[in-house]
Amino acid sequence: MNHLDPTWLQSFVAIADSGALARAAGRVHRSPSALSLQLKQLESTVGARLVERTTRKLQLTREGERFLPYARELLDLQQAAMQALQPGTEQGLWRIGLSEYFLPARLKALLGFLEQQADGAALEVTWARSSELLRQWADGTLDLAVVTAHEPPADALLLRREPLAWVAAPGFHASPNRPLPLVLLAEPCPVRELAMAALARRGQPHSLRMACSGSQAVVTALRAGWGVGCLNSSAVPADLVVLSEGDPRRWPSPGRLAFYALAQPWLAPLVKQLKAWAAH
Repeated sequence: MNHLDPTWLQSFVAIADSGALARAAGRVHRSPSALSLQLKQLESTVGARLVERTTRKLQLTREGERFLPYARELLDLQQAAMQALQPGTEQGLWRIGLSEYFLPARLKALLGFLEQQADGAALEVTWARSSELLRQWADGTLDLAVVTAHEPPADALLLRREPLAWVAAPGFHASPNRPLPLVLLAEPCPVRELAMAALARRGQPHSLRMACSGSQAVVTALRAGWGVGCLNSSAVPADLVVLSEGDPRRWPSPGRLAFYALAQPWLAPLVKQLKAWAAH
């Protein structure tokens, strides 16, 4: 009897959703070569070609289109089976991870919203960097994770997008004759990557003056006048200056930051409610 390895199914679904091997590899945190091998193993096991490979993109074959909903269902069933044995579900415990960049000015209201939705269940909330939350999600120690990422993680739902802005302390002056001093999070960080890429596109000389372990450390260093930072709009404190408001041509937005939700199936209704709540 042939068995279907869940990692093969995850790779296949990621390829189907992204249409490109490199993007699919990023979604499931594997190398493109590993994904290609797993796809071949899956096709050999089911006895059918599931993906048509062209020079520009990957497309599902007719057999792949038929197989895709079954692959999704098998992965959902596996996740539900694992969740059924988690102690948190039986004890009424919701383990939630929130990105530091996710509406920090509304944190009190957000926690109140989650408490209301929990309806008596205990909450265990982790407020941390997305890289740490993704690690905890992969380890199975979170029931819901709200994270930032360049590419949507596998099985994630988009919650919102926000424009990024260059910010500094009032009165801070960036000399045009010296590299721009930056205050950013240490790697890995999507905001840092977007900021660095924007400066590189403009040919703006820059230097990293301080790498911080968390967004609140970034804000503290910026308040001290240590340099220029990059924050999403909802994370900019009122006492910092958005530089683009004074000189938009010199300080164009580095892009938009996307927030995604990863959730256990039994928390799917909460994700929809959280998306609606965050939009107001």
